[in-house]
Amino acid sequence: DDEDGNGADDDGGKKQKKKKKKKKEKIAVIGIKGTSTLEDLLTDMCANSVEYTLDHPFYEGGSNTLRCHEGVYISSQRLLTDLLPLIQNLLLPSGYKIVIVGHSLGAGCATIVSLLLRASIPSLRTDSDKLKVWAFASPPVLDLTSSRGCSSFVTTIVNNCDVVPRFNIGPFVVTVRLFRAMHKRLKERNLGMTDLLLKDWSCGDNVLMSLEEIIEAMTDAISRSDDHDPDHLYVPGKVLVLYDLWEKKQLSEDDRKEEESTKDYATILKEWMKLLQEEDTLRSIDEDDATNVSAAEEAILSDGACKALRLIEFHFDGRLIDDHLASSYRSSIANILASMENTTVA
Repeated sequence: DDEDGNGADDDGGKKQKKKKKKKKEKIAVIGIKGTSTLEDLLTDMCANSVEYTLDHPFYEGGSNTLRCHEGVYISSQRLLTDLLPLIQNLLLPSGYKIVIVGHSLGAGCATIVSLLLRASIPSLRTDSDKLKVWAFASPPVLDLTSSRGCSSFVTTIVNNCDVVPRFNIGPFVVTVRLFRAMHKRLKERNLGMTDLLLKDWSCGDNVLMSLEEIIEAMTDAISRSDDHDPDHLYVPGKVLVLYDLWEKKQLSEDDRKEEESTKDYATILKEWMKLLQEEDTLRSIDEDDATNVSAAEEAILSDGACKALRLIEFHFDGRLIDDHLASSYRSSIANILASMENTTVA
């Protein structure tokens, strides 16, 4: 520095300003398709919960044994054979972060492949930012402990009544118990199960069970289930459940603060959309598609044991399947993001 405190070099010249260039992040996105062939369908059906042993635990402090969807695990092992050399010898040494994305069967495989990669490559276990998974409409693929163990790198998104994330013995058992409670109420009125289908029970004196009674019956059915039953599997990681509002209502200030404290899903959705935009793969929803799907309006962040996933929501208008479609997921995510933007502007 000179006597006036101004920066100068030895030649008395002015200090040169250097422009810092922002370093671009290198991300390799691996997409795994969902069910599209008869072989894929058979893989879906091989849904036994089978115990497997990994070479190493896939997360710090975890066990090297896990219970997994048999068909998905076998398919994921085959995928790993192709992916491991590419990731271990090319992508990671080149400084790439790995993002694995899948829908339906592909979402289940994306999760299991990521577990196998972490068990095989030590650097992935020590730095969870190097490998992320976005699982859309994943079937239940892991025991509860393992599903929670991958919450640092797996995010599962479930749309409304989608039946696939609930396609396991646990939700079936809870649903049957709920039907038994409804059957008991029908018997009190000297009615049968056929009356349940033929009559409108949604309003007036025909209401079969109040909302409070349904919640009580559902809570009882869930409490009688063993979360760690070896035959019960769960969707993996952090679970973002997108849902419709049954009833539109104005929230009080206290209710709004409580919701904001428990629903930090905005960051997750924006992170996903940012990734899509960076990869230039964001697709707009056709107007024809938009009119055929029911978009979610709210979301809640939980895990695979979320009560919303513990029973099958029966709808006789086909929503169990419609909500599973990729177009429905795109519509729900876009609708929630638009709602958040409007709220921010307001």
